[in-house]
Amino acid sequence: MPETREPVTLIEQMIVSAARLIEDKSVLMVGTQWPIIVSLLAKCLHAPGITICYEGGAVLDKIPDRIPFFTGDPVVNSSSALLGDSFDTLGMVLHGGRADMALLSAASVDRYGNINTTCIGDYASPKMRFGGSGGACDFGSLAPKTVIILEHDKRRFPEKVDFITTPGYLKGKDDRMTSGLRPNTGPHAVVTTLGLFHFYEQGEMVLRAYNPVSSVREVREGVQFDLKVHKDVRPLDPPSEKELHVLREQVDPKGMYLKEERLFKGKEVVI
Repeated sequence: MPETREPVTLIEQMIVSAARLIEDKSVLMVGTQWPIIVSLLAKCLHAPGITICYEGGAVLDKIPDRIPFFTGDPVVNSSSALLGDSFDTLGMVLHGGRADMALLSAASVDRYGNINTTCIGDYASPKMRFGGSGGACDFGSLAPKTVIILEHDKRRFPEKVDFITTPGYLKGKDDRMTSGLRPNTGPHAVVTTLGLFHFYEQGEMVLRAYNPVSSVREVREGVQFDLKVHKDVRPLDPPSEKELHVLREQVDPKGMYLKEERLFKGKEVVI
């Protein structure tokens, strides 16, 4: 009897799809939550030469002994080529123009890639308040490419975010330029549990590919704005056996990121 392959979850598809966007030898500004596991998966697979920079001052050039819970996890210290402070990573690397890509999570994101990690509702009297920016505003303002990674939920994709913690293309690509942000920077992609989005035309999000267990219709129903769809939209390539093995057995063997999401929205796909 052949061995039964454990199904691929939506979260695993999201992580693998995001990791594939990372090029070897890139210098990455890595935010907390999903960016941590995405960057480590890429480093274990096709991009061993990437440099991982955390906002607090850690610069990693090797895999930590275990996957960090957050960017300030003490396990990061023993794996760092440089253990400095924010002046080193946000200043010397990011503001110094040495970063190639930023990876960020988000509470919500709108059609122009503006990120909210501050609050839901009015800022002065919010329904819910989050942790705020940290280094995220710097990341999204200065990195040549920003990749945003989050679970797909209609509440997370409003027409307009309640608070712009990290600027995307604001009200359009030209608006980013006239606001004084550096040219040739801004959102590059959004990766969710249901799809992959790029930014075209006037800085609007466009569906480029969708999870094999989903559909264009489901993805469009999962946002609060009129989502544009690329003319060559296609299903995402499912994770390979190697990608899944490395993700599950090397990067997160204890399921610190994966275990609680095994049945996210009850959808699975077998490759």
